[in-house]
This record gives sequence, structure tokens and C-alpha cells, in this order.
Amino acid sequence: MFLLLFLITIDARYHTLDEIAVELDTLAHDYPTITLFDTLGYSTEDSLPIFAFKLSDNAAEREDEPRVLFVACHHAEEILGIEICMYMIQDLLSNYGNDSTKTYWIDNREIWFIPLLNPEGHSVVMQGIDTTWRKNKRDNNNNNIFDLGYDGVDPNRNYDFYWSRGGSDDPGSEYYRGPFPFSERETQVMDEFCSSENFQFCITYHSARTGLAEVVYYPWVSSSQPPYPPDFFALRDIAISVARLIIKDDSSGHYTSMAGQGLDGKTRNWLYGVYGAFTYCIEVSTTTIQPGWMVDDICMRNLPGAYHLLDRVDGSGITGHVYDALKGHPLAAEVIIQGTHVSSDADLPPRLSDKETGRFYRYVTPDTFSIEIRMPGYDTYTVSDVVVMDGSCTDIGSIALIKMEAEQDVQGSNGLRVFPNPAQDFLMVHFTDPHRFRNVRVYDINGRMCKAFDDPTPSLLIWEEKDELQRQMANGVYYLVAEKLREDYIPGPGIPDHTLVIQKIIITH
Repeated sequence: MFLLLFLITIDARYHTLDEIAVELDTLAHDYPTITLFDTLGYSTEDSLPIFAFKLSDNAAEREDEPRVLFVACHHAEEILGIEICMYMIQDLLSNYGNDSTKTYWIDNREIWFIPLLNPEGHSVVMQGIDTTWRKNKRDNNNNNIFDLGYDGVDPNRNYDFYWSRGGSDDPGSEYYRGPFPFSERETQVMDEFCSSENFQFCITYHSARTGLAEVVYYPWVSSSQPPYPPDFFALRDIAISVARLIIKDDSSGHYTSMAGQGLDGKTRNWLYGVYGAFTYCIEVSTTTIQPGWMVDDICMRNLPGAYHLLDRVDGSGITGHVYDALKGHPLAAEVIIQGTHVSSDADLPPRLSDKETGRFYRYVTPDTFSIEIRMPGYDTYTVSDVVVMDGSCTDIGSIALIKMEAEQDVQGSNGLRVFPNPAQDFLMVHFTDPHRFRNVRVYDINGRMCKAFDDPTPSLLIWEEKDELQRQMANGVYYLVAEKLREDYIPGPGIPDHTLVIQKIIITH
């Protein structure tokens, strides 16, 4: 039996690792401004490269654009996904500048591909050693020999998200989940990459040797807690749309969409559960390795489903930016969309805005929502009655959070004293040394400036609680902010000559 498997030859239509490297390198050379070819890391046992390829109008930069990921070949034998990724890259690049829709996607998205996540397992298949091999080549028994009956870890069971619920603890099983979560370099590479990129959508391509074929799976239905993901209905609706766009091999209809059964460490559950990316597992075709003459047609029929996600980032959802009201830098703040949670028991990390841009995207079914934006040390920002229409993403603009940790006490330990506080009709601000203060302003809790006082600052300011347009301030919480000149200031590039003094004010008429 081993001899028979060894003699099997994979059709030349399928890419080897070296052919992937050459093709992607050539494309990066031919399209230098809109592509980026990178090596994310190396495989567990054989240290083979794990490639990533990016399409975007300024590919060398990280822009404030939605990000979509396509990843293939977690399982070594499931090589059709590699071909879909490579076919899609060629299609998008060859149509850039000619097809307005595909040009728009590249200009307004960051589109990433990991066409071969499991290169060492893939080499087992491509060499004909075992064309049903799924795992990588981890040396489970440490004998320095590759044992088909015992070695290897299933990368798609190795993620640190309900890891113990899925796969097998038997190293000989083709579903072996590994000795511990993220034990494999393949999944470590995915975690490092996805934690930095903040993807909105992902497709992970698989093919079924056993089980259901031509299916689009989404996260999750489980008999244990949490039984559903918080965004279940939005995840489901997008999966339905993707599945309806992919025609089956026999042309009898389209792919089927369904929630994946069970909550475990599969890619789709982990990437959604930990990082919030709407992630779909597509079981391509009716088996893992089809004849070469079928490959192009399979790829072509899968593109509409993939391209739907590139359109969907502009669809029904909520977006905005979060930044520090005083310093202006972006914040990785928690964004909570009220009313989208199917189960309040979902033990998931918070959904954060991007730490580099402050941008967030949350995808929902059309409705009216309330939003809370939270970050430790800052006041919570709330937006009510946010209307999301079908087919459009509602932008709530820039959200300025006021930092609380810099609050000073009312006794004036930082050179100013505010009284009375709470204030009813007027507010007095006493500066012990007015020559050391400048740019005195009042902000509301949303970071909007209400009042700016003239420099130089007198020793006593009396504010009648009116804004710049002489309108009476409403009851609520405000912040008096002043720049206090530093006594220890030494001039130098990027060195501020002041610190901020922030005093909370409460107005109650």
C-alpha cells in the first residue's frame, strides 16, 4: 500500500512550493506598486517558508483601508485552495486598470493571501509519499524519522480558542491537535500576522475527502456555552450570499451554507472569536485532489464568492475612528454594538478599533443601534440611534475620548484650583502662578472644545459657563485643560515644553 501511494503523481497543473515562490516573485516584480511579497515565517519541522502576498494601491504602506484575507492549505492534501488563491491573484492583477470594479478593490482595500500555510505537509502530498496526508511533519516521537503513522499535527485544530474541545489527543490521529495550543509554527505565524493586521473578513479554503462537500461554513452552533457567536445573524447572511455565488461542480445548483457544528480551535472559530474577523471555511469541490483539467473551472466558479467579501466591506455595518481627544493619536478602544449579541455568555475578547489608525468596522444586519466605545482610563462614549441601511456602511465619524488618568484634584496640587465644583451659575479657576499656564480650554465628554480662554492667563478666571458662541452650557461633565510649562524643559526634537493639567468639571444649573 505504501508503495502504491509513493507512485502516485500529482497533476502538473498544481503548484509546488517552488513554483508558488517563482510566480509570486515575478508578479511582485511586474506590479511593484500594487503588490507586496513577504515571508511570514517558517514551518515547524522543515523550516519551509510561509509566504504572504498583498494587493493594494500602496502595497508597501499600511493604510486606513478594510483588510480581507484568503488563506489555503491548512491541510496538506487540500490543494485546490492554493490554486484558487493563485488564480485570484492573477485575475485581479491582470484586470487592474482595465476592470473598474477590480481596480476599485485594489485601490480601496488591503487584500492579503497566504496561499500555502502548511508547506511541509504539502511537500508530502506533492512528492506522492501520501496523497491523503493532512498534517504538518512535527516529529511527535522525537526519533528524527518522519513516521506516517505517528508524526504531524493538524494545524486546523491547533489554535488557542477552545483548543481542548476539538481534534484528538492521539498523535497518530490525522486530527491530532498538538501537545498544546499554538505549538506549531504554522499557527503561530497566523496569530502573529492576524493580530497585527486586524482583518475584517477571511476565507480559509479546504476540501473534503470525507464529510460534506461544496459547503460554506461560518461560526458556530454548539451544545455548550456559548451556543452562538454574538454576530450570528450577520455571519449567517453573508455566508448565504457567498454560497449562492459559487456553482457546484456538476452545475446542479450552488454551494450550501451552514454554521459549523461545535466550538473548537478551527481557524474560522479562532479568527472570528479572538480577532473579530468574519471568517468562512469553504469546502471546495467534491474531493481534495481533482484532475488537472478541472482546476481552472473550479477556480473560476469560486471567484464570485470570494469577490463578494471585497464588496461586502462597504455593505451594511458601522465604522468610525477613535482617538485621544487631547493628543490626537489613534486608540485601540472596545466597540460595543448593543443588541447584536445572541448569547450574553460569549466569552470573547473585546472588539477593538485598530491601534494604528483608530478605525473600526462592525458588520450588522440593517437596523437601528446604540454604540458604546470604551477604553480603560477614558470616559465611555455613547452614540444612540445609529441607523444602518441595507447595502451601506454607516460612518459615525471621529470619536474623541477624554483621558481620565490625568485628572487632578480640586485642591490645586498642580497649580490650579477650580471652585465651586459642581458649579451652578459660574466657575472660578485660580492659578497659583499664571505665567506658567497657557492654552486654557474647556471640552465636553465627546472631546469637542466648548470654550477657549485668552492668553496670557490671569491669576483668576471667572467663567459664566457659556461656550464660544455665548450659549449657555448644558448640565453635564466637562474638562478644563491647561498646558503647564515645564520647569525642567530641555529643548530637543520631539520634546514637549509642557505637561497637561486636566480638571473634571460638573455643571448643574
